[in-house]
Amino acid sequence: MEKAFYKTYFEVEKRHWWFRVRRNIIFWLIQKYDISKTAKIFDFGCGSGYLAGELQKMGYNASGSDTSREAIEFGRQRGIKNIEAVQSDEMPQEGGFDVILALDVIEHIKDDTGAIKGLEKALKPGGALIITVPAYQWMWGVQDEVAHHFRRYTMSGLADAVKGSGGLRIVRKTYFNTLLFPPVVIVRALSKWFNLKERESDFDISSRFLNSLFYFIFNLEIYFLELFSFPFGVSILFVLKKNV
Repeated sequence: MEKAFYKTYFEVEKRHWWFRVRRNIIFWLIQKYDISKTAKIFDFGCGSGYLAGELQKMGYNASGSDTSREAIEFGRQRGIKNIEAVQSDEMPQEGGFDVILALDVIEHIKDDTGAIKGLEKALKPGGALIITVPAYQWMWGVQDEVAHHFRRYTMSGLADAVKGSGGLRIVRKTYFNTLLFPPVVIVRALSKWFNLKERESDFDISSRFLNSLFYFIFNLEIYFLELFSFPFGVSILFVLKKNV
């Protein structure tokens, strides 16, 4: 990622509506699948480790890694424990974790199937891998450029990448960030049509009022996810289990 983006990322990670609701979705999944406090949870591509830190506060045995030493150092300065900087191709230790989170990380990796295979190896038998990725290549925008994405996904595209690992089965798949899909599409389209590239990232589009409004709308999806999976959205969520 660009250095300027890191500053923005650090500043908004705690309060921005998108990060807050994505964390809520992860907390909901951990409760839904009855993940115990003794389970070893690993956040792959953890950034500054904010999510790992929140899980630690809740009593979970959480850790993480990221390729950015700057991000990891920032997290450590905020008191987050058990996070480390790694090489770009370095995977977690094999067979060591009950749950691995790969939240908006796979799209940053050229060999996505190889990365998923590595994460599968790092899971204990019966362990869970939770993946989120951005949806639809036609929605490519400034955020993808700034974050150095290789691709965006369709449901079938991500399923194909998972199949390459061989040892994972899909237990839940859904699009999400669906209720805000129309305004996101409009912003992306206007930015593309009018060649608006002065923003550092999509996280620039916010205000206190909009932050609260978007949080409220997006957070409603957790209640809907209890009932059904969304057929479209800005992002995709997979919950995978490693074969025993």
